[in-house]
Amino acid sequence: MSARAAIFAAIRAAKPDPAAPGQIAAQATQCAELMRKSLPPLELSDRVQLFTARASAEKVGATVERAAGLSDLPQAVARYIAANDLKPDFSLQPDPRLQGLDWSALAPNQPLRPDSALAVGLALCGVAETGSLVFHSGPTAPTLYGFLPLHHLVALDAQTLLPRLEDYADSQIGKLAPRNVNFITGASGTTDIEGVLARGAHGPRKLHIVIYG
Repeated sequence: MSARAAIFAAIRAAKPDPAAPGQIAAQATQCAELMRKSLPPLELSDRVQLFTARASAEKVGATVERAAGLSDLPQAVARYIAANDLKPDFSLQPDPRLQGLDWSALAPNQPLRPDSALAVGLALCGVAETGSLVFHSGPTAPTLYGFLPLHHLVALDAQTLLPRLEDYADSQIGKLAPRNVNFITGASGTTDIEGVLARGAHGPRKLHIVIYG
């Protein structure tokens, strides 16, 4: 028997029988359950409080406020613009839920420009344990809105807050994967140069999150 034939014979011998997929799935489920049992408890049971604490921590560098509903977002954006001395001209993520709001007192523009100082977006969901925002790229959520501007203001529905990263993974089982998934945890920062924290090196220097609902 040639070496090639021996290799293929070994592969055929190791090939699982038709009953193996179900067995493999059961083993995977068992492993996932064991993993979850090994996770430490969350520091706070309230997801909004935990997310806020994580996201607004000094090293993460985001700011967080609450709003009753998504319809209150324009007022939150107006306050942010005034507090940061920005022009009312900003880029609005092309999501119909955002575009349908009353922006008459401001001047959102499209599309995102290289010199856009502020982009306003809507997160898919959040992860309370890490204070992370989750974005799936798509026609209504272009990736650059979260990376190009100096300021990024994001609306987050409190009902979409998940306890852990593992819960996000579970929520995507059986769904069509997007081309790109981004987890944004705070403002952009790096300590690559002499260990000094610099903001805005790889993305927005400031991240402000409006949790509504």
